[in-house]
Amino acid sequence: MRCLLILVWCGVILVFTCTSSFHDLIHFGVVGFQFDVKPPYLEFFLPFPSDVSRDLWVQKLGHIFAFQFLTMLLLMKYKSKFLILSAAFSFAVLTEFLQLYFHRGGRLFDVGFDLIGILIALGIASLFSISKPNSIYAKN
Repeated sequence: MRCLLILVWCGVILVFTCTSSFHDLIHFGVVGFQFDVKPPYLEFFLPFPSDVSRDLWVQKLGHIFAFQFLTMLLLMKYKSKFLILSAAFSFAVLTEFLQLYFHRGGRLFDVGFDLIGILIALGIASLFSISKPNSIYAKN
């Protein structure tokens, strides 16, 4: 069941990242894909946009949340934090790179926002795993 949840959430992330128009998806519920056989690879390395808007920050928070949730699902299935970090980070890079093929702006700096979500989830899990034995096994 946990594997199924992980796969479904990865599918949700892929739909959100590869749909041709994120605006149309959010505002109208329209999912559409346009495949580009020769994507602009150099766009992957463009810097963070200078014209920062509220919508842009909402998208970046979405990156953080999506990969935080993915990492939490992975934590419920696997024990190795290195494996979880590697898998979630690799998926983050893959999704950003795939966006270039679907007329979306896949950017390396977005992987950084994904990584923030991954690290938050791993940090929270570490806090709970450190404090859990102390509170359960503490002797009065």
